[in-house]
Amino acid sequence: MDQVLLTSLLLGLALGVAHALDPDHLVAVGTLAAESKNLRRSALLGVIWGVGHTCALGLVGALVLRFKWTIPEQLETGLEAAVGVMIFVLGLHLLWRCWQPWTVHVHEHRHDGATHSHVHLHGQDQQAHQHHILGSRVKALTVGFVHGVAGSAALSLAVMTTMPSMTMGMNYIAVFGLGSIGGMLLMSTIISLPFVFVPGTWHHNMKVSAALLAIGFGGYFTWSLLG
Repeated sequence: MDQVLLTSLLLGLALGVAHALDPDHLVAVGTLAAESKNLRRSALLGVIWGVGHTCALGLVGALVLRFKWTIPEQLETGLEAAVGVMIFVLGLHLLWRCWQPWTVHVHEHRHDGATHSHVHLHGQDQQAHQHHILGSRVKALTVGFVHGVAGSAALSLAVMTTMPSMTMGMNYIAVFGLGSIGGMLLMSTIISLPFVFVPGTWHHNMKVSAALLAIGFGGYFTWSLLG
């Protein structure tokens, strides 16, 4: 492999790690980490976020490289504003959960060929059921995907100007994504530490603070782009 191309790929890996440190990424992942008191689960959410992010970059990057498409500036701004709105909504949801002492679900089950439903009630911090864990993972994947779509314009421009072929361009996106997955794994683990180990009232106060931070950041981020 040409030394210049190898250097570009290694740079892409390093930039992917640094990309995980973007403030909008950290605030969004903070709202996810705040809802879990399990360090391993929080770390996994960071990985899933990175996977969603990388899938979005790969999808948009493939279109850009294949059709030599340039993402319009207005579309780029709109996508970034969508990220701000998403962070705002994540903050509202976390704040709502902070003051929701109980969660009510209606579940359907099949027994002997018959389907019936029952109401399921549990405290907001109880996450023992697999469907609740699955919901957090789907949320992390979606949040990562939206971030990836919004950030694809700048990355695609870099790929278009440095990579000589579609294959090398996709390789660049892959190593960039690998770096972002690793970076987000690290950051989500670090961010989750206080939520995992701080008990009682302080834990609740930190969740409220994380929610208010997301609401404020998301609102300001959106206003700065569209205002």
